[in-house]
Amino acid sequence: MDKKIKNEIVSTVLTFAALLATAVVVAVGGTMLALHTADIVPYIGSIAATAVALFVIYVVFYIYIRYIVGSGEIDSLPFPKLLAIVYFTVSAGVLLSCLSTGFLNSFAMPIACVALTIGILIKIRIGLMSTIITALGSLTVICSAIYVSGGEAVLPEVIFGCLSSTVSGFAMIFLIRRRYSRFKLTWGALIVALIMAPFSALLSLIYTTDASEIVQNAVYSAIGDLISIAIMTASLPMYERICNVWTDFRLEELISLNQPLLKRMSEEAPGTLSHSMALANLAESCAIAIGLNPFMARACAYYHDVGKLKNPQFFVENQTDGYNPHDDLIPEVSANMITRHTKAGAEMLKEMHMPEEIVKAALEHHGTSAVGFFYMKAKYISGDRAKGVDEKEYRYEGPIPSTRYSAVIMLCDICEAMFRAKPPEDFEAMQEAVDKVVAAKIADGQFDNCKLTMRELNTIKQTICSIVPFTMHKRIDYAKAKERR
Repeated sequence: MDKKIKNEIVSTVLTFAALLATAVVVAVGGTMLALHTADIVPYIGSIAATAVALFVIYVVFYIYIRYIVGSGEIDSLPFPKLLAIVYFTVSAGVLLSCLSTGFLNSFAMPIACVALTIGILIKIRIGLMSTIITALGSLTVICSAIYVSGGEAVLPEVIFGCLSSTVSGFAMIFLIRRRYSRFKLTWGALIVALIMAPFSALLSLIYTTDASEIVQNAVYSAIGDLISIAIMTASLPMYERICNVWTDFRLEELISLNQPLLKRMSEEAPGTLSHSMALANLAESCAIAIGLNPFMARACAYYHDVGKLKNPQFFVENQTDGYNPHDDLIPEVSANMITRHTKAGAEMLKEMHMPEEIVKAALEHHGTSAVGFFYMKAKYISGDRAKGVDEKEYRYEGPIPSTRYSAVIMLCDICEAMFRAKPPEDFEAMQEAVDKVVAAKIADGQFDNCKLTMRELNTIKQTICSIVPFTMHKRIDYAKAKERR
């Protein structure tokens, strides 16, 4: 049997064993909390059946997550870490729902905290599915516990309370789509909590006409949503730090120009920072077009050239006094000074514990491409011995892009520099130039190690061609306009 297949089988078996153990713990703990009792002996049969049901639910969820990950929608987290975050959060949500049912009210289930937390940490689709799984798990544990304890009369309250909390989760998770800041997201969630209170009252009318119970359910619904917001607000920073997950909130802080490294670039390599900011606009638009995280793409663009801080004067964008140190160097040394900035940048970013995607973008954004200018200069200087010039000595060490972010940065970097050096004459000329760049990189094998499809490459080309004209537009010469007057 192939070693890779064997490892996959072992990994799956261990995962299922962990899911079964988690289901047992949640079944036992949930039953104790829902019935607020420590004596579980009378409920052993019920707990066993509940654990089996939870295990089945968890396995179905596992298959769904594998499908999402396999489709390439999530590539920013290692699969084991993703599973650990999702199942820990879902299981905690089930236990908290059991706790609120046993000690408060079924309408106070904090299911929305699972929706918000998973939606922000991983992906909205996973967050939505996590909400459903948490609701099903909560209903399974609570209804089983209540049924065997003879409390069938409160089952309608549990069912509609769970439904109310689930709808609250769905409503809150769509706030994430608006890409609010932490503060705005919290306020938006508070507004949703207040709006959901009347909805809970309407649900209560389905099974009761007791006015006091209806009002009580509405109040507890608001309380449950407030608890969800508090849990999300408190737990999110812990997830970010402990699990080293880079949410949009952390990335937004990372691309602030007040960051020490970006401030240093503005002082020591202002031309490089200007180029990086222009590149960021292109990369962000391309990322949105192919379904990548625009915050991560912008962060990759901002930091991809930080290695130039080692020797900023050797890069043309930072040369302001007319002196070019390369005029005093042989081509081999010049090429070495240029190509070393990728490795230097990656090392700097690793020391600062930056996201892996940003480190890879710094290291891989030139792939193993040749530094054409100095290669041709070496051939020219060599004259009759030009055939003896080895192109490998004028190539970046690589590696080639291994993520779609690195590939996007590579293409946008070339196009931004190319059109800044020589603006295209018209739209057709620009399209032709971009097509040549992409074709050359494909022919050179630069995209062989990343999951970028031909459809996505075409989308990137179209996006670059639609954005560049707005960055290269002409301005009115007001001095000449005054002279004409």
